[in-house]
Amino acid sequence: MTLGISHDTSKFVCDNIARVWREHLREQYPDAHTLVILCDGGGSNSSSHRIVKQDLMNLADRLGIRLLVVHYPPYCSKFNPIEHRLFSQITRSWSGAPLMSLQNAAQRAAMTTTKTGLKVFVHVNSKSYDIMRPIDESYQKRLAQQVIFAPELGKWNYLIKPAN
Repeated sequence: MTLGISHDTSKFVCDNIARVWREHLREQYPDAHTLVILCDGGGSNSSSHRIVKQDLMNLADRLGIRLLVVHYPPYCSKFNPIEHRLFSQITRSWSGAPLMSLQNAAQRAAMTTTKTGLKVFVHVNSKSYDIMRPIDESYQKRLAQQVIFAPELGKWNYLIKPAN
């Protein structure tokens, strides 16, 4: 889990995915060639925002692996397994506790465990993220070269290949 001090932007999301890949997943899955990313339907990872695809293309280039992006349709994020497995347990840890600081919220979330083995790792991202960033001039060309939209529900499901 990542807690931030700035805006929840697609760049924030991509930076945190990159950190988790470097610190946890790359070593566990050294032969991986594709990372599956489940996204809610709106906000910082909305399927309809071009900036999200631009940042995900940059992420694929940075990580050097393909990204299979699966967006939940709007108002369907309740079906995301993370909502049920993680957030519900963290909410219990935070229940009744005054969250007076980011560090306090992080510490309480990190104490979250379940009988089935869930253990929450918390990272505080203290980077500041700009909002209203422009789309690069090369966006359309890169989109055509790097993104393969699924034949069914392509608006919500697509594969992003690294440029190299």
